[in-house]
Amino acid sequence: MNYIKSNIQTRFLPVLTVMLAALVTLSPFAIDSYLAAMPLMANFFGVHLSVVELTVTVYFLGFSLGNFIGGPLSDSFGRKPIALTGIVLYGLAAFLIPQCRGIEQIIALRLLQAFGGGFATVTANVFIRDWFTGKQVAKLVTVVSMMMMLAPLFAPVIGAFLIKWNGWSGVFYFMGCFATVLLVAFYFLIPESRDVQLLTKTISGHQLFAKYVQFFSDKQSVLTLFSVSFSMSGMYIFLTGASFIYIDYFKIDTDLFPLLFGANVLLNIILSFCNTILIKYYKPRFLLRTGLLVQLIAGIVLFVAVLYGTPSFWVVFIGIVVFMGSLGMVFGNGTAVILNYNPELAGSANATIGIMRFLLSFVIGSIITFFRAEDLVPLATAMFLCTLIGNVLFTIHMKTR
Repeated sequence: MNYIKSNIQTRFLPVLTVMLAALVTLSPFAIDSYLAAMPLMANFFGVHLSVVELTVTVYFLGFSLGNFIGGPLSDSFGRKPIALTGIVLYGLAAFLIPQCRGIEQIIALRLLQAFGGGFATVTANVFIRDWFTGKQVAKLVTVVSMMMMLAPLFAPVIGAFLIKWNGWSGVFYFMGCFATVLLVAFYFLIPESRDVQLLTKTISGHQLFAKYVQFFSDKQSVLTLFSVSFSMSGMYIFLTGASFIYIDYFKIDTDLFPLLFGANVLLNIILSFCNTILIKYYKPRFLLRTGLLVQLIAGIVLFVAVLYGTPSFWVVFIGIVVFMGSLGMVFGNGTAVILNYNPELAGSANATIGIMRFLLSFVIGSIITFFRAEDLVPLATAMFLCTLIGNVLFTIHMKTR
C-alpha cells in the first residue's frame, strides 16, 4: 500500500486527478445536460413543466441515499468496488430512460440513476483523503472540483447538440455511453486506496449507523457540515429552476441557455483556480469563510432585485453568476475542513456531506416545485435563505472553536 501511495503521489497524480474528476462529473451531466430539454419533455409526455422538474429534485434524493449507503460500505469493502457498482447503476438507468413512455417511469429510473451517481461520487474525495493529508487534501479536492465544474460548462452545450440531433432521449444515451467508458477506464487505471487491514468486508445495520452517530457527535463537524450544505443547496435550487428563469420567465432563446449557464461555471472555475493558489498561504477555514460571505452578498442582491417590481435581467443574471461562482471557494475548502476533522471516518464523513446538501436540495426544491409562482420570488428567497443560514452556522462554528 505504501508503494502504491508513493506512486499515486508522484507518477500517477495526473491520471488520478482526471479519473476522479470524471467520476464526479456523472451527476453534473445527469442534471445540467438536459435542463434545456425539460420543456420538450413536458410537451412529449403532456405534463406541466413543474412535473418534469421533479426528475431533477428526485435526483437529489437518490443521490443522498447513494451517499448514505455508499460511504460506510466504502470504508468496509473498499473505495473501488463501490465506485464501479455506482457507475454500472448510473449507466444502466441512463440507457433505460429513453425507452420509457410515462413520466412516472422516468422519475423512478432517475432515482436509480441518482443512487448510482451517489454511490460512485462518494468515493472520489476519500480516494484523495486515503492518499494525502492536510492542505494537500484541500488543494486536490479543489482541483477535482474545478475540473468537475467544466462539466456544467460543457454539459448544456453538449445537451443542446444532442437534443437537435436525437431529441431529449439523445442526452440520456450520451450519459450511458459516458458511464460505460468511465467504467472500463476506472477499472484498469485506478487501484484500491483503502488499507487492506481496514477492509472488514462486512457491515451490519449497527455499523452503518454507528459511523454516522460518531460523526454527528462532533459539534465542529456538524456545524461546518450544515454550513456548507445550505450554501451548496442554493446552487441546486437554481439548477431546478434554471430553465424556468431563463427560458420561461425572461424568454431567452434556448440556444443562448448554455452561454448563460456557462457564465456561472466559468466564474466558479476561476475562483477554484485562485483557491488552489491561496491555499498555500491561507487555511481552508479562512477561504471557506470568504466564499460564504461573497455568496451572501450575491444572495442579498438577488433577493432585493426580485422582491420589488419587475426584476432586471442583468441584475438577476449577475447575482446568480456570483452566487454560483462563490462555491469555487466553498465546496473544496468545506470538504477539506470536515475530512480533516474526521480522518478515521473519511468515507462516512464525505458521504454525510453529499447526503445533507442533496437532501436539503430535495426538500427545498420539492417545496418550490409544488408551490411555484409565476415570478422569481420563491427561487430567489430560497437561495438567499440558504446562504444566510450557511453563514450564520459557520459564524457559530468559528465562535465555538
